[in-house]
Amino acid sequence: MIEFEAAPDRVRFTAAYRRHLRHPFIPYRGTGLALAGLAIVALIPEPRIVVPVLAGSAVLFFFFSPALMLHRAVEAAWRRDRGSTCWTLSEEGLGYENKAGHGLLRWSAVTRVEQLRDQLSLKLDGGALLFLPTVALPAEEQQELLAFLEARGLLA
Repeated sequence: MIEFEAAPDRVRFTAAYRRHLRHPFIPYRGTGLALAGLAIVALIPEPRIVVPVLAGSAVLFFFFSPALMLHRAVEAAWRRDRGSTCWTLSEEGLGYENKAGHGLLRWSAVTRVEQLRDQLSLKLDGGALLFLPTVALPAEEQQELLAFLEARGLLA
C-alpha cells in the first residue's frame, strides 16, 4: 500500500489535458488549414474583402479554437481537482480523500495509465480522465508505484 498527499500543479495539469485533447483538436486545425488554402487561392483574382476574412477564419480555427477548448476543459476540471488530496494505492484500487469527499476507484475501472512528467494520467471506462500528481513521492516510492501498475498491466 502506498499513501501520499499531493496537490495538482496548474501548468502540469494543463499540459496533461493538452496531450489528452490532441486528437479532438485535429478537425479544427484541418479546417484552419483549409481556410488558409482558400485564402491563398483567393489572392489570385485579388478580391479585397475575401482574403482577410478567409485568412482571419483560418487563424481562428487553427490557433484559437483549440486553445479555447483547452482552456474550458482545464478550467472545469481545475475547479473540481485543485485541492490537496490524500491518495492511497492498494490492491483494491485507488483511494482518495479531500475536502470535497472521499472514494475508491477500483482498478477494473482503469483502462490505461500513462506516465507524464511528474504525474500519472489514468484513463477510465467511459473516457473519463484522472491525473495523479506524483511529484510529492520520493524516487523509490515512484518506482514502487510504477512497478505496481506495470504488474497489473495498466502502465502504457
